Amino acid sequence: MDYIPKASWQWVYDHEQGKLSVADRDRSFPLVYKKNMLMLKQSQTMAFTVEDVTRYIDLFESPSLKDFDEALRCKIILHLLVIDIFHKPIMPKSWLFEVSEDQDTEYEKGEIVTLTALGMAEPAKYMLLEQENDFCLCMLFDQEHVFANNKTFQQFQLVKVTTDKLSRCVEAHSQEWLSFQNAGL
Repeated sequence: MDYIPKASWQWVYDHEQGKLSVADRDRSFPLVYKKNMLMLKQSQTMAFTVEDVTRYIDLFESPSLKDFDEALRCKIILHLLVIDIFHKPIMPKSWLFEVSEDQDTEYEKGEIVTLTALGMAEPAKYMLLEQENDFCLCMLFDQEHVFANNKTFQQFQLVKVTTDKLSRCVEAHSQEWLSFQNAGL
């Protein structure tokens, strides 16, 4: 399947499902963000602009994303574009997470970090999208993150937390920091 944007790609808001997607004649790429998280115009359909295409292709061809299969790369990039174009600012939800043993306060944009839900043992991987002072906006990179109160975040969901909740993500097989800083994020 070809994941390079076409002239027919459009941002489409589905009022029945309450979600945004990218669609063309043959397929649709559903996105996890609901209307209350987005700043949408009244129009239900918006063009996928030249700027959207340029940014998409730059990210798609970046060395930092090349190891992912094309379908996952497409999903990651479309969610990143939605965040840049449509996403409303969000309030921190640090109380949902354990304080990290790491004492780092500076992270790279695009770095993969972990957050551990309060009362849970397993951390989940998040991509750090921005850091402003002591707060970081992160996008869930794992399939889901389950919380003690039975709340579940779905892949690509956003959360803003304080830096004291973050831990650096080290892959066991490579012992290198995972980072997407070269992806032009």
